[in-house]
Amino acid sequence: MTELLLLLLLFLCAVLLCVVVIRGEGPVPPHLYYRKASPFVAGVLAACPVFIKPYTPTRLWGRSGHIQTFVYSKLERWHHPNLHGRRHERVLSDGATSTFDVYEATRQHRSAGDLSMIVCPGIANSSENPYIRTFTDVAVRDGYRVAVLNHLGVLTNRKLTSPRVFDYGSTTEFHYMVEDMRKMYPNSSFLAVGFSMGANIITKYLGEHPDNQKHFICGMSLCQGYDIASFNRCLESSVVMRLYNRAIARSVRSLLRRHRDVLFSSEAERRYGEADVDKIFSSTSVIDLAKTFSCRRAGFDDPDDYYAWGSSATYLNNLTIPMLFLNALDDPVVSPSVHGIARKFAETRDNCLFVVTHHGGHLGFYEGGILVPSHVTWLERAVLEYAGAIVALNSGER
Repeated sequence: MTELLLLLLLFLCAVLLCVVVIRGEGPVPPHLYYRKASPFVAGVLAACPVFIKPYTPTRLWGRSGHIQTFVYSKLERWHHPNLHGRRHERVLSDGATSTFDVYEATRQHRSAGDLSMIVCPGIANSSENPYIRTFTDVAVRDGYRVAVLNHLGVLTNRKLTSPRVFDYGSTTEFHYMVEDMRKMYPNSSFLAVGFSMGANIITKYLGEHPDNQKHFICGMSLCQGYDIASFNRCLESSVVMRLYNRAIARSVRSLLRRHRDVLFSSEAERRYGEADVDKIFSSTSVIDLAKTFSCRRAGFDDPDDYYAWGSSATYLNNLTIPMLFLNALDDPVVSPSVHGIARKFAETRDNCLFVVTHHGGHLGFYEGGILVPSHVTWLERAVLEYAGAIVALNSGER
């Protein structure tokens, strides 16, 4: 509760600053990083004016990354749609029950093709989160089928069937969702979309086994941290960052507590060894939780080995399909200090674009209006324009 009050105070201070301080900076276009001689990226940019034109954040508070992030994570979307999808589940070899929801397109895509966005949400999120529902609604209205992974342990009405929850670096559940989607829609073209932690997962999934890329025409990584060790250091770099760190840790602890009877059962002890439950539930940072819980569950004794295994940066050089990486300079969760990983990759590939906006926070990207933003965010527009460009450039190919 203390961390929440501090974040609320930070939010109010940022609002005051945005209202009182006269800002000379007007809207500016994003920074774009790519191999300049790439005709493929040139074609993408020609079809994506969203990357060329200035991004205009909501006037009174949109230039604060903290407020953008607060609105996204705490207030979320105040008028998100009530979608109805079909839930699919699969019992995995370790007894875990993985689920995902499928939402059909409400109209045919302008290309007349069968297109499926395979979505991996952020940490401790699922198809029930308002930002995922809003994104899904925008995508199905544009002609895409959308499949959303529900991270293990997140759904409030589903009990765990195995002593395991989602992991920052595990691609197991995403892999089986893709396999099931391939069986259900063998003629569909797949586009991978990942938010934050989910962006790390889809990037790692595409890179860890090159054959995985055969089923996708592109990947879209939105606000990921690329390297877990560097990401953790960023979360400890200042008082404000430590507030975010504690908030994320509190969310994960809450999930672990909800499934405590399964996660710390005798079966869990047989699989993973005895856990220091008191230490786990007293952890106040993502780093502590990684050391006390995630590391052992993933089969690692050394946190550094766990971070290398789980980070998408380890697998980037295996990527060959078109990729979009997108981050914001004022993201209070993912520091610009890790942007160099994506920039270096994008500038050495012919089919990769790294987009960095001045504003947007962590997955916020609200735009338009003086106080109340537009219903559709800049991020959603960017994803749909990029996806449309890839589909157009990919026409005639599978």
